[in-house]
Amino acid sequence: MKQQDIYHNSFNQKYREPFGAAPKGSNVSLTIDVHTRHQVSRIVLHYIYDRTDKEHTKELDIYSEEHQYNSYETTIVMPKDPQLVWYYFEIEMDGQTCFYGRENIEESGEGIVYPQVPPSWQITVFDEDYQTPGWWRHGTMYQIFPDRFYSSGKLDLEKAPKTSLMHTHWENDPVYIRNARGEVIRWDFFGGNIKGIIDKLDYIQSLGTTVIYLNPIFEAESNHRYDTGDYHTIDPLLGTNAEFEKLVKKAADRNMEVMLDGVFSHTGSNSIYFNQKDEYDSVGAYQSQESKYYPWYTFYNYPDDYEAWWGVGTLPTLNKSDESYQNFLIHDEDSVIKHWQKAGIKHWRLDVADELTDDLIRQINQQLKKEDDNSVLLGEVWEDASNKSGHGNRRDYFLGGVLDSVMNYPLRQLMLGFIKNELDAYYIERRLMTLREHYPKQYFYSLMNMLSSHDVERVKTLLHDFLPDDLAPEEQSKIANEQIKGLSLWLYCFPGVPSLYYGDEAGVSGGADPDNRKPYPWGREEKELLSWYKNLGKWRKKHPSLRTGSWKPHALHKDVFGFERWNAKGVDEFGQNTKDEHFVYLINRNYKEERKVTMPLRKGKWQHMRKKNVLNVNQRKLTITLGPSESILLRHMH
Repeated sequence: MKQQDIYHNSFNQKYREPFGAAPKGSNVSLTIDVHTRHQVSRIVLHYIYDRTDKEHTKELDIYSEEHQYNSYETTIVMPKDPQLVWYYFEIEMDGQTCFYGRENIEESGEGIVYPQVPPSWQITVFDEDYQTPGWWRHGTMYQIFPDRFYSSGKLDLEKAPKTSLMHTHWENDPVYIRNARGEVIRWDFFGGNIKGIIDKLDYIQSLGTTVIYLNPIFEAESNHRYDTGDYHTIDPLLGTNAEFEKLVKKAADRNMEVMLDGVFSHTGSNSIYFNQKDEYDSVGAYQSQESKYYPWYTFYNYPDDYEAWWGVGTLPTLNKSDESYQNFLIHDEDSVIKHWQKAGIKHWRLDVADELTDDLIRQINQQLKKEDDNSVLLGEVWEDASNKSGHGNRRDYFLGGVLDSVMNYPLRQLMLGFIKNELDAYYIERRLMTLREHYPKQYFYSLMNMLSSHDVERVKTLLHDFLPDDLAPEEQSKIANEQIKGLSLWLYCFPGVPSLYYGDEAGVSGGADPDNRKPYPWGREEKELLSWYKNLGKWRKKHPSLRTGSWKPHALHKDVFGFERWNAKGVDEFGQNTKDEHFVYLINRNYKEERKVTMPLRKGKWQHMRKKNVLNVNQRKLTITLGPSESILLRHMH
């Protein structure tokens, strides 16, 4: 038997209707083709409910006998409890039994024949009554590491932590000062503050920003402030609670929202709650087992042997199931969430969401939505969020009512893998289609998409490091900048919320932490790159189809990937009224050679958004030559 004698493709609605995730209780039709040369006894669909691991079977009926293949079909009803459903086929033919499943667990689409039970396709069954906020899908994010963005006014060094080292020159590189055990013993600060962000709001807005995401700003000992000392107080070095409320209001005046970083899996050891250094006027868990905070932590040998985040002693882990902690965080009159809601904060990014229970996340979500349905809860998740497992459980992130969005690290990995010649365009297409299949539509259009962040190397450094050393430095920079333009154009035209990490638009480089947290180079920006990012913000803001329009990928050559975005007149993917728009994005990742490609495309005139020239498409196909590292965005002209 040949592999092509049996065929099912989960990406094709002929074989799976509807495409992708399915609402709870809905019908899904599945079809498989078998070559007529085979005598088929029966075909059985095996489908398994993820929550119970219970397997169901259903025999397929023949419904079509066309050409060289017979088609077999069945329809199954999705469970009423949102979860994943897994399926594969068992085929009895020619007196033998074989199985048909997807080729590997990371890619959907076409399957292959197996002699044993194969990897299954995934159907994400979700609650369609829960909707992600519509405004968020139209968003454009700017991420700020507060200490490194901009310093305004005279800094009061008395408010700096005792362990701090203050840089006298904004142009310095960040450093870690460690002891022999590798522990940071002095934290370096540059003095970026809340006033500085307020001063630069017009600049932030000029990038097309609608959401400012701030890395932690609560009182803490370190410069990154993931070691929270007091959840109710802005770090004194950054400013005051009143100054922060002024920032939220002035951002709102410019139609920009503010999102905070919620670090709720651990606190600092130097905090009101743990108080290891006895620097707070409180009875911390470290000081007394009678402390009201003692149940928040897990001690193995009191007081010095306790559970800490990744074994880092300055970050004692919180017991997220403790009722008093949950009340402190969510339900008390002046809980952390309610306190900042009163200050105008509706949106949170949850640090290490995998280490919070789905129940706790759901409670946070419910409290946010009580005050404002448009609140957004975003999680730090590094993998496919639809089938993520953690702490022995499958996570419910995208089934409805838990998260609204996650950081789209899988997209970043694919984009950089493609540009660095590690992955070809055909693989990129299959993997992105798999994500689109796994994620309910509203979540696919709500992901936080980024090239850089505070936890990974900056994109400029990654691209420079990839290019060969025998290239002249000027040539390296030229190629890297073209690749940055191509990747950022991809990001701003792709479904989801593009996130720009402060300084990327100015040409800031940076390897692993702390090098990726350099100060913004005010007055020393790469002007061409900055102008480019401002244009991206304008294009995305002007054209709704780049935000919520339909999306279709194209792998045209191993070096050329692209996609279409479009809206039909009067309606977008989410039923919102809009005008007829159609865009095509293409990129040639080869930095040495041009690539000539052809793709089916709507007839008419197409404007090149970068060069402003016009291309004619007469035969419903576009043939175009892309230069080395060239990326284009074409817009259909009416």
